[in-house]
Amino acid sequence: MKQFIITAFGEDRPGIVAKVSEILYKNGLNIEDSAMTRLNNEFVIMLVVKGNIDKNILEKDLKILEKENLTFTVKEIPVLEETQNENYQSCNIIVYGSDKPGIVYNVSKLLADKSINIADLRTEKTKDLYVMFIQAELPENVDISDLEREIENLKSSLNVDISIQNVDTANL
Repeated sequence: MKQFIITAFGEDRPGIVAKVSEILYKNGLNIEDSAMTRLNNEFVIMLVVKGNIDKNILEKDLKILEKENLTFTVKEIPVLEETQNENYQSCNIIVYGSDKPGIVYNVSKLLADKSINIADLRTEKTKDLYVMFIQAELPENVDISDLEREIENLKSSLNVDISIQNVDTANL
């Protein structure tokens, strides 16, 4: 089995997901992980797919997307063994307040300095309100009270509200 990351983007319109997923299905690929969203007026797709196909054949078949005014990339990646015992605590971090430059940088810098991994980050701006939602992975050695103290300082300096919510994960 091979695994690939595929990205595709183009002007938003109905049918993009159907066109991309049809090509993948006809090539016997399974979508393992995905993120698909509209950003401004562009629809963006990021996929991890797995199957028995040569990268060159996959790229050739995806070339039909160019006729649909979609840009795509394909990168083969190693197939990773699933880990059963993760040594981190999952949490959601929500930031909201008036829009200003530096919100993403300052929050992500604080997390990076604490070796906290960002698994997912989404932002949205509505008028002057800026909202950021982060799914983060805290290493076991992170002192939560220290993190909360630094977040309080960051809230004051950015003049935004930041909340942290622990996420209980279950093995399915």
